[in-house]
Amino acid sequence: MSSGAAFKDLVSRALDRRSGLVRSGATDAFRVFAGESDGLTGVFIDRYGPGAVLIVYEGSDGRAPIDSTGAAEATLSALAPLGVTAVYVKVFAKDRSRLGGLHPAALSDPTPEAGAALPEWFEVNEHGTRLEVRLYDGFSTGIFLDQRENRRHLAEVCARSPGMKVLNTFCYTGAFSAACARAGAVTASVDVSGRYLDWAKRNFALNGLDPAPHRFAKMDTFEFFEYAERKGLRFDLVILDPPSFASAPKSGGRAWSSVTGYSRLVAGAARLLEKGGVIFASTNTVELCRVGRLDREIVKGLGARPKWLGLPAPPADFGPCAGRFAARLFSPT
Repeated sequence: MSSGAAFKDLVSRALDRRSGLVRSGATDAFRVFAGESDGLTGVFIDRYGPGAVLIVYEGSDGRAPIDSTGAAEATLSALAPLGVTAVYVKVFAKDRSRLGGLHPAALSDPTPEAGAALPEWFEVNEHGTRLEVRLYDGFSTGIFLDQRENRRHLAEVCARSPGMKVLNTFCYTGAFSAACARAGAVTASVDVSGRYLDWAKRNFALNGLDPAPHRFAKMDTFEFFEYAERKGLRFDLVILDPPSFASAPKSGGRAWSSVTGYSRLVAGAARLLEKGGVIFASTNTVELCRVGRLDREIVKGLGARPKWLGLPAPPADFGPCAGRFAARLFSPT
């Protein structure tokens, strides 16, 4: 398709469909354009306050569905009324193995494809939680926007019982932890990356949270499970949102695969729960997003059917999420 006026029109119509979210002021970070559901397969746009990220997936022929430069300029024009002043582009190759584990240089270039350069980092608002984002720091930005309503929901759960003990495994930059801590929870954030734990601590600082009552553990999740059992640590809520794959930690242990390891993850989390505690289990691994598959892994890990609890629907700005995202909240007892 044309990457100019026609694409701007698609983006503008997609933005109109999200007008309620924009008017609500609940967040300034959301998905503006969601691929096929908004009219163009393989193209997505996420807005982060004054910046936007245009995400382009190469097709099976290795070609992008749209000219990224023209599309970025059209995106900037369409989103300017929201105060967006820069559009960065992230192209996802069909065969990422050819990258050799390295990020293309363009992903760390502070100069956007369209507009004026933004600071290395800035903050966005999500239901009152302030979070640091970085738009030219590799493929990710520091926050997974599709978890927005789940973070809000778990924060509401914590607000009903101040002082809840929350364990956030594979915590990344600690967005779940910050949301729960703001609601009065005492959190433990676990990740193998010291860099991301430092980012999580900065997210706490952005929200005026004293880090002293909270734990930030640079550990493999299963290593932390063993540590917590030895120390008699127990939690009221355990958050499981692992990556699909992860290499073996340098300290030893196994490489991680959600497909083969999710039930083991659930079993480990359940052993750390206080009586009446709950587990939030989430995945975007394709195999586990098939109807009923995540439920089966949960039952396998527990050895019994849990009490299923309600979660909000996936954010409407992401379009139909069936087959791309699965999440469950449950109590083993």
